[in-house]
Amino acid sequence: MIRLLFLILLQTCLWSIELSVDVGGGMQHSPAKGKLIYKKEFWKDSFGAIDHAAKANFYGWIDISSNNAYLPKMRFEIFQAQTEGKSFIHISANDTLNGLIEAIESKLPVTLNDTEYLSRLQMSTYETILYYEYFEDTSWPTLGLGLDLKTFDFNYAVTIIDGLDFNDHGGDTVPMLFFKSSYERSDPKKMQKLALEASAKIYVFGDSDIYDYSLKAEMTVRYNENTFLGIEAGYKVSYFNIKGDDIAKVGGTMDTSGAFVGFVGHFK
Repeated sequence: MIRLLFLILLQTCLWSIELSVDVGGGMQHSPAKGKLIYKKEFWKDSFGAIDHAAKANFYGWIDISSNNAYLPKMRFEIFQAQTEGKSFIHISANDTLNGLIEAIESKLPVTLNDTEYLSRLQMSTYETILYYEYFEDTSWPTLGLGLDLKTFDFNYAVTIIDGLDFNDHGGDTVPMLFFKSSYERSDPKKMQKLALEASAKIYVFGDSDIYDYSLKAEMTVRYNENTFLGIEAGYKVSYFNIKGDDIAKVGGTMDTSGAFVGFVGHFK
């Protein structure tokens, strides 16, 4: 009897929940600048200084909310960057590999260290965010507060000569504080909307810190009773500063800030 009552209550709750889904995606024009420090024992204290030109990279997001005030909103974000350019590297190997470095340098017209080489960087971030948003039914800007779990990984390779690459990779999942505020205006007939949104994600642990700040504007028009479609554009600041052994397998700094533009849809 208790089980039956529980099932009836659960089914009633599910029937009464109405979901709203917002989606967006597009391209972010961002460079890759910074320094990746190798943490492998035999390459300890080696690094690659990266200065890659801006390139269009993919981003996407989906935001799910309900009419139940007790349930948090869920947001998922993805960003994938692939850049290529010149890097300066500095190799500091242990005694075992000193002979290898000497052998490589004997085939190069320049010294191995502090010389410019072609390099490639692949970076991906995946984020899952749970948050509550306040002041939605007022004329004030909304305020969102929550927790973001950011998963990121790097894959970095430097081509010394044909067939010889120095490469390393690493990544981790870290918790970040999430803040969001938005302000929306619509015409009297509610056929189009204009919105401004600012968000911030912050992580600090030990000597390491990661942060994302973004500011965007979006304009949407009414497609049907439950759907608005439009475009968004803005600027996002993304910065990693990972020191020591706080997190990840690759240390250093990385800046992939840049402007973005894409589509947006609101479905109820």
